[in-house]
Amino acid sequence: MSNQLTTIDSDPRAVIQQLLDNDPRLISKHTTRQYRADLLHFETWRSGRPITKTLVEAYAAALQAEGKAPNTINQRLAAIRWYARKIADLAIDYQDDAELARHAARVATVRDVKGERPERGRHIEQGELSALIEACTNDPSPAGIRDAAIIALAWSTGLRRDEISRIQLTDLQNQTEDSLDIAILGKGNKVRTVYVNDGALAAILDWLDLRGDEPGALFVSVNKGGKITGGKLSGEALRKMLDKRSQEAQLSKPVTWHDFRRTFAGNLWDAKIDGVTIQKLMGHASQNQTAKYDRRPDAARRQAVKVLHVPYKPKQ
Repeated sequence: MSNQLTTIDSDPRAVIQQLLDNDPRLISKHTTRQYRADLLHFETWRSGRPITKTLVEAYAAALQAEGKAPNTINQRLAAIRWYARKIADLAIDYQDDAELARHAARVATVRDVKGERPERGRHIEQGELSALIEACTNDPSPAGIRDAAIIALAWSTGLRRDEISRIQLTDLQNQTEDSLDIAILGKGNKVRTVYVNDGALAAILDWLDLRGDEPGALFVSVNKGGKITGGKLSGEALRKMLDKRSQEAQLSKPVTWHDFRRTFAGNLWDAKIDGVTIQKLMGHASQNQTAKYDRRPDAARRQAVKVLHVPYKPKQ
């Protein structure tokens, strides 16, 4: 890695990939892919110009002028800040270049842009959940029970797709007749516990009866012949599975795994669960992130103004 700084401009794609591959904190494949895409977009835009704080701020302004949502811009800035911190570390560790390290560290101080857009995605209705579960249970192969368990788990815990993929059999804890705890390795290498009961617990137990107690991932692949092979389901495999079950359920609108997460949070907000509890269950670093999933504000504001009275009588 000692020659990386000298090749940043000559071969930035290779440098970016090597930095991504060598960062042990990037455990999510989704995050790694997103960082790579965002950094390559920035590299194309900067077109060989020196990476300075002023240039990065100009990049953010250019994205705003294009009409990009604040969340999209800030996502790209997060990748650039990570890149700048890596360059600063390399400058010290391999070239003892304090000036370059200081320069790169300034880039890492670029602030997010302000503003919000409505959250993308949608709420999954109870009837749609029933249709998805029925589509799974109509499949007589082990994949049917497995998929029903995954969908039930997503609905009742709000887990991210990658978090579902990473669950190991050893993560199942404190099982009783009516509850099960699962230790989840989430973003930032933080572990939290989610709690499973009701139909989701029943579906998981049915899947475990089929899967067996072999060590490894909780949710494993099933081949076309209906044989459980033991290979971990990837995030991409989960995406394809949900697309398939959504089509079988004849849903009127597409559904994504993140829609389950939105629905989980929204249902808890509707049930008047406090924000701190929802934040912990979802694995958010702050309540500001959790608040974005609150679908109540519009309805609450609409109801609030009904207390105001204007003494105007319509003409007969």
